[in-house]
Amino acid sequence: MRKAISTLTPAALLLIVAAGSAQAASNAQLTVTANVVAATCDVSLSTNSLDLGNYTATQFTGVATPIPASQKTFTVGLNNCQIPLQAADTANLVVSGQTLGGNPNLFNSTGTNTGIMLNELATPNTFITSGQKLTVATAGGTPAASDFNTKTLSLQAGLASTTTTGISLGGVNAPILFSFSYN
Repeated sequence: MRKAISTLTPAALLLIVAAGSAQAASNAQLTVTANVVAATCDVSLSTNSLDLGNYTATQFTGVATPIPASQKTFTVGLNNCQIPLQAADTANLVVSGQTLGGNPNLFNSTGTNTGIMLNELATPNTFITSGQKLTVATAGGTPAASDFNTKTLSLQAGLASTTTTGISLGGVNAPILFSFSYN
């Protein structure tokens, strides 16, 4: 009996050491980031997903021109805003997302020659580029939280292409981020 325990003990110790080594080799790193800003607002969307539908290659009639039937409207709004610091300060949205090479206003992360173009509803022929800052509201003479709170922009998304021939078939995916920017 003593002999069996003494032969198992080194094997058990080896397993314990190996298990401890395996756990020690696994590491995890957390990167924490933050920004210190002059004021904040929460950004909200009227929808988190927009399906523009299905279209054929023959419906693309112009370069970097959205197919009219594909255009859909959505809103981006501001809520829970702090009181602006000074009169004439601005609440803005910065639009960002992956775009097609050489086309900063055609959003697409799939690498095809088709993408999504955005414009403010008030300016249908002026298309938004990645990195562009859009003014949503301006603080009044006596700044108040209501100067920025519940203010919205009406935007339109439409399907477009970099060409009118050789249109890429397949899905278009365009994650677009709207970030609050003060002044």
